Amino acid sequence: MHKPEFDVRPNAEPIDHPLNRAPVVHTRDPEAMREAMLSVYGARDFVAEAEGFEGFGSYVALDGTGLGFCAYAAPAVAEFDETDFARVQIALRGSSRTSSGPSSVEVDPEHWCVSSAGTPSRLEFGPDYQQMILRITSATLTTTLEALLGVKPRGKLTFTSHLSCDDRGASALRDLALYVARHVDPAAPVMPPFMLREMQQALVVSFLSVTRHNYSSQLDRDARDTAPDYVRVAEEFIEASWNRAITIVDLAAVTNVGVRSLFKAFQKHRGYSPMAFAKAVRLNKAREMLLSGDPSRSVTSVAFACGFTNLGHFANDYRRRHGELPSETLARRR
Repeated sequence: MHKPEFDVRPNAEPIDHPLNRAPVVHTRDPEAMREAMLSVYGARDFVAEAEGFEGFGSYVALDGTGLGFCAYAAPAVAEFDETDFARVQIALRGSSRTSSGPSSVEVDPEHWCVSSAGTPSRLEFGPDYQQMILRITSATLTTTLEALLGVKPRGKLTFTSHLSCDDRGASALRDLALYVARHVDPAAPVMPPFMLREMQQALVVSFLSVTRHNYSSQLDRDARDTAPDYVRVAEEFIEASWNRAITIVDLAAVTNVGVRSLFKAFQKHRGYSPMAFAKAVRLNKAREMLLSGDPSRSVTSVAFACGFTNLGHFANDYRRRHGELPSETLARRR
């Protein structure tokens, strides 16, 4: 693989970036940056303004994971086809926008973006922008998720595209990624293999725990869950059927357990009924949709999409669960 030549200014100050000793490219030539983005990072296309351009990119590939850093002095755009990895962009300075599937996320040091595997994306970098990138392959995520859940995931792992630095564990994920980047920099002393493996595993587990995805609710439950298997089967069915009405008869048929036994098991092991769990799942999905940044979304369309036919009841239920009205959530993303 061809590695673009560096275009470093004479007598420049040493670069003080994460992974600064593992550079892929450091150039003032947008074409050299484009070559690196296509040949090393796997982009489909890259364009940048020539005036005032300076780009820096570094990357270290680990076992199933990868850590990178990029910085741009002038606006630039990178486009990616479907990938075999999920990615989180952790902005350190400046702002950008990432469009992935139907979602569009404004990225800055307070708000980050998560892209699912198999989804094309477009990254629009603003001037004076810097970010850390954590990539994890689908195979690594699936294997780790299976180990955490104790069962093989039944469907594709799909992530919610937005992640706030205030979300639970998000700042710890950022700090861990920066810490690992500092110690896998070629300038740092070589770590013992077992230590490196554990640090990589910590990154993957943290990624799955902090980002939100279609298996998050299962991970959030107590690992020592003693609920019968049919309770988890019912929960998986409810989560997969969030966009349609579910009856207790449906749940009894899926679990092959009587209605009374199912209700008793939910109350004993969860503290709520199956239908209360179904409402919570739909309210969580409604919040994801309102925060997605899709300009076609309205409170009414989201309510109907999530199975709520009474807008007044939807607004009240949403406020009780999320602490604000759905219209307030939608306004914060516009």
